[in-house]
Amino acid sequence: MILIDTNVILEIMKVEPSQTVVSWLNAQKSGALYVSAVSIGELKLVCGSCRSANANCGSKKGSRGLFRWPSHSESSVLAYDEIAARAYGEIMDFRKEAGRPMNLPDGQIAAIARANSVAIATRNTRDFE
Repeated sequence: MILIDTNVILEIMKVEPSQTVVSWLNAQKSGALYVSAVSIGELKLVCGSCRSANANCGSKKGSRGLFRWPSHSESSVLAYDEIAARAYGEIMDFRKEAGRPMNLPDGQIAAIARANSVAIATRNTRDFE
């Protein structure tokens, strides 16, 4: 199981996404890929902002298809639940004590991954070390 970070999804929504990301995703078994409830919220916010600013939010096909994917397979969406919330507190405290604080969404995504014992696929390796 692999939890896909928001920045990976945003990358594949671009008109010209990174071929490294596209190749990596194409090499994965689709049943092994998951998205977090936190990422769904982030993506709704980003794409809503793009529409309100009359901007191009990646390819139109990509942004419409993105929000259909989770709704067709709710089992591939990992929730931020009580177990994740407890992990979030531990992760954020550890990062703060180490002098490397994380932002709230990244901390929640890391906590969801820890709570479900899954790896994270991200382009932001610095914050997820």
